[in-house]
Amino acid sequence: MLEAWFNFGILLLVQLFVFVAFALYERKLSNIWRILGKGILVGIPFGLLFDLVLGKLLGLSTYALGFELYFLIPNAALSYGIFAATILLLNQQRRIYFCIATISITALYEVANLYLRVWAWHFPVPILLFPVILAIGYVAGAILVVKTDQQLKLKRL
Repeated sequence: MLEAWFNFGILLLVQLFVFVAFALYERKLSNIWRILGKGILVGIPFGLLFDLVLGKLLGLSTYALGFELYFLIPNAALSYGIFAATILLLNQQRRIYFCIATISITALYEVANLYLRVWAWHFPVPILLFPVILAIGYVAGAILVVKTDQQLKLKRL
């Protein structure tokens, strides 16, 4: 169990590194805490919803640390939150760059997970279709993050 938490922490560091790299690239280091905070606020409901529906309900994924709230809440806030914050950094880019960057982030997360084994996917599809489905899923999730952020901005006006 301790090894699983250690691997989760390493994966979070990988995600944080990607977030900071994009913040540097986008020249938004001065806004890094605000963007990270927004990402966490968006990541919590998304993470819990995705994990409970795709993982627990549909059985498409599992976690080494299970589906207990003591893991799902930090996972939603931190892992999904950092992903959402990274996506919010990319929101102003052209759609093709946005999609390519999202797919690149997907690839990095999934390669890191090959070694860390924080989660496992259980898609009943041929292995060659698997990366396509993951890319579509991550891009769709990224678009939902952007749309949610836009809706939250409208409600604050």
